[in-house]
Amino acid sequence: MTNKKILIERSTGALLSTNVKKNESIWRYDNCYKMIFSINGSMNYQMKRNDFVLSKEEFMIFNPYDEHKQLSVENQKFLIELDPFFLNEIANSINSYNFDIQFANSIQKNPQITQWALFVSEYVSMYNENIDNSVALFLDHSFSQLAILLIKNTVGNHTQTWDLTSFKTVSPLIYKTMEALMEDYQRQWTLDEMAIVSNLSKYQFAHLFKEITGLSPYSWLQVYRIIRSQEELKKTNKSILDIALDCGFSSVSVYNQLFKRLYGDTPGTFRKKLK
Repeated sequence: MTNKKILIERSTGALLSTNVKKNESIWRYDNCYKMIFSINGSMNYQMKRNDFVLSKEEFMIFNPYDEHKQLSVENQKFLIELDPFFLNEIANSINSYNFDIQFANSIQKNPQITQWALFVSEYVSMYNENIDNSVALFLDHSFSQLAILLIKNTVGNHTQTWDLTSFKTVSPLIYKTMEALMEDYQRQWTLDEMAIVSNLSKYQFAHLFKEITGLSPYSWLQVYRIIRSQEELKKTNKSILDIALDCGFSSVSVYNQLFKRLYGDTPGTFRKKLK
């Protein structure tokens, strides 16, 4: 396979698409939001508190100054960097936040973001090194589109709930189960109970759910509980213990551990930052 690398830099961000295999031996951090998207094949990244293995069409987002290291890339690497001021300006035009967006460090998958990434990747690859003003203009508008998609469809300190609309046509059965989990997120669900909602065997259900969302059913539910807890942290003075139990976590230690893995902060520090 011929080595191929496309790098396009704009004032609002940058795009990198390459099949050149390169492992990073040193930690790095950048003053930008960085979306790593797996076009095809696995991608392995490491953070100080967690390792991530992305499969086909899964992605994750590093916040500005998140320390990370690339361990391996199987096939093509597709990376988008967005300027923090640019993304937060768009976020404030959508909903007036009084804080900078911080995305959760979690593997995610979303049909709209997948469509965006595949389309943009194919478009820029057609031009390869013949980047002219039309490609640059296309990318400027594409960065704005991506910023909106990330703000509306990913997990972060701004997220109030999950918009499931784009999953409805992709997999009605999984969509139905996601709706049920969101409506009764405090319940201690079993895999069998989730599978019954989808009319699938628990093995079929678990495989399909992971394929559609990028997360196991239980992990997805736990992340949704984190989202609901964020609103409690922002808007109430309830104790961390009460919030954890009210949102369906089995203990405050489980809640604290998952929260810190996603955000690098405890719920208490998160609350102080936003208040």
